[in-house]
Amino acid sequence: MAEFLNKKKLLEWVPKLIETAEKELIIISPYIQISEKILILLEDAQKRGVETTLIYKEGKLSEKERKRFYEIENLNLLFHPNLHSKCMYNEKYFLLTSMNLYEYSQKHNREMGVLFRRTDEESTGWNDYRQGQDDESIFQDAIAEIQSILNSAEFEKESFETKTTRFEMDIIKSKKDLAMEKCELYNKFSKNKKFTVFQEGEEWLCRCDNFTDGVDLIIENNRVSLHFNFDESRILDIYSKLKTNRYHRNGDYRIVECFRMFWTYHKSSPTLYANATHPIWSYSTKSNEFLEGYFQGLTEFFKILKPEILRTKV
Repeated sequence: MAEFLNKKKLLEWVPKLIETAEKELIIISPYIQISEKILILLEDAQKRGVETTLIYKEGKLSEKERKRFYEIENLNLLFHPNLHSKCMYNEKYFLLTSMNLYEYSQKHNREMGVLFRRTDEESTGWNDYRQGQDDESIFQDAIAEIQSILNSAEFEKESFETKTTRFEMDIIKSKKDLAMEKCELYNKFSKNKKFTVFQEGEEWLCRCDNFTDGVDLIIENNRVSLHFNFDESRILDIYSKLKTNRYHRNGDYRIVECFRMFWTYHKSSPTLYANATHPIWSYSTKSNEFLEGYFQGLTEFFKILKPEILRTKV
């Protein structure tokens, strides 16, 4: 749940946003005059490998502040001519505030802000609505605006990573961006299969039409579902052979390599979930080890499904 912050709480959360950043941090503040405490926290973040991106208003950075930022290797410094927004954002929190990252404001001005949580880490239970995760749509809207500000800003200083590879921040990738990346990865690995993104409600998913004749495959995170382009009687016939009701002694599923297959109602479709005991789920989803195991699991599943598709073919 969004939390209103008065000045006292703001002064607690500004450093916390820096301290809790794991890999990336974005600071947007038109006017900047950082305290020694904030400078030390930014330097500590660099030591942890955090990539910081700071955007300020063009012409509003003193030489003293500029020199300080140039000494932080993992910091991207950009300026924007019309900037008035103030916010901070990392993997866990989004802070929208009236306060600049300016020492005078922190000491003398009346300020306020709103904190949004992208994690349930602080929650004490299912009914702890105050410290629970906020609606994802808030972050998607914030990401879109931050990306728009970045697009129209100009680089003044590039971090080491930006210089040596490219500028890229995972925390400002939208659901569509992430789905497109996943599709590109699947297309590269599977060679002849063509995955494309599509929107379902507020979610962006990957799909491969005709993964095998008459069967579309849809991937959402670690879940795989199918869409049969067959008539209902044929689907019912296939279901009668592959249904998983009471198939497994511990539940209505069937183990297929790295997946648990569920199909308990003929008007639904077979759905594959992660078999958590399989070793591939300990790998990064972008690694070759994961992709090899994942597609091997799909291959084994279709070895079960294809004979039934052929059997019911008229």
